[in-house]
Amino acid sequence: MDDEDRSALPRGLRSALIFYVCLLPLGAVGAVYFLVAGSVTVSSHDELREATFGWPFGWVTQDLSRYQPIAYPATIEFEYQRAWHDPIETSYDLWLFAADSAIIAAIPTVMLLIGLGMLRARRALRE
Repeated sequence: MDDEDRSALPRGLRSALIFYVCLLPLGAVGAVYFLVAGSVTVSSHDELREATFGWPFGWVTQDLSRYQPIAYPATIEFEYQRAWHDPIETSYDLWLFAADSAIIAAIPTVMLLIGLGMLRARRALRE
């Protein structure tokens, strides 16, 4: 990449993209956290067949029809694959996982850029 290619992006945008790319693994960790910490509310037994987990997009779908809640609507938490002899049917959408990771990584990136901008403005006022 030569100097002409680098000048195609303004300096501020280039540094923001670098921060964003560096924070993408944090977005993936956040997406897995929202998966594990999340729950879904179902209002019928048919909805248990396709319980979708993840935030902001549901990227894991489980067939939880084996469970019988006492009353509907019921709040169901994400179930790990615990029983090897009788596993829960689970499907993953990696494109939605990537989208979740990208959206979640954007939040700390924006917070970091706002914080750095405030520090730069504060330092400029002192001088």
